[in-house]
Amino acid sequence: MQNKLPEFFDKHKICIICEGNEEYEYLMRLKDLKVWNWQYEDIKRKINEFHGVDNAAHEVIMFGNPCTMQIISKHWTDENLKSPAKPVNASLIKKYTGVENYKGRADQIEQVMKHVTKENYADMRQRISNLESDDSVTGSSNFGKFIELFEAGDSSWIEEINKKIE
Repeated sequence: MQNKLPEFFDKHKICIICEGNEEYEYLMRLKDLKVWNWQYEDIKRKINEFHGVDNAAHEVIMFGNPCTMQIISKHWTDENLKSPAKPVNASLIKKYTGVENYKGRADQIEQVMKHVTKENYADMRQRISNLESDDSVTGSSNFGKFIELFEAGDSSWIEEINKKIE
């Protein structure tokens, strides 16, 4: 299997765990079924405990509330999503990408990604910077913080984060 972790300037590798297309709904369904007690706040607590630092999760978790599409849609619009439900967001996705009845299928994701361009990246970057960064607020994201780090000329930020969470 090919290693898919991105290499940075001095051969550091980072792993970013993000929402996929069906994972969110699946995890919510399992939570609703009460087969286990998963919660975002609990995940953050466990990350903090693992590192023995009160704010480790703040340093390493990238989020878009209510979902990743909140970040993606900023390539085209200032409108904030109010729900992670694909049917609720389907009309917005159709308006900006032409993809009908968006359900997060692989072919639909591929078509949406064709509308993410270098040209509209700057628009997204600006729009993201205007969002709240409190993960409890619907319509928020801390992706702007990570954009700045990913665009940095060196990878010293990785060591800085490591020092904060040690």
